[in-house]
Amino acid sequence: MGVEREKEGVDGGRMSAEEQMDAGHTALAMGEMEEAAQHYRKATQSDPNLADAWQSLGMALVKLEKLDEAIEVLQKLIQLKPKDQLAYSSLSLALGRAGKIKEAEEAAAKAKVAGWGGDPAKLQV
Repeated sequence: MGVEREKEGVDGGRMSAEEQMDAGHTALAMGEMEEAAQHYRKATQSDPNLADAWQSLGMALVKLEKLDEAIEVLQKLIQLKPKDQLAYSSLSLALGRAGKIKEAEEAAAKAKVAGWGGDPAKLQV
């Protein structure tokens, strides 16, 4: 049983990306991970540049053990925020859980560089 939220936004139209994010957070709080992922996915479709939606979707997919999809989503997040420490840390987690240890270590090293204010893209690993 999901957290049935209205499918319409406040203005009676489709839910905005922000409303989808709110619905996703509510579903997440209720333990409805699949529903949360659906809302986060819709948020990315509504606003493809909303980095928080990609981050939330990626982590929901990790928790659902949909690791290949999580990795793709988190790589998209890195395209949007190429110097974001959390993006690289999240990707490292997904890669590690998928058994891709070398790639996970590379993403972790890039997270450290980003945390220090550097450019992870310049890191030679």
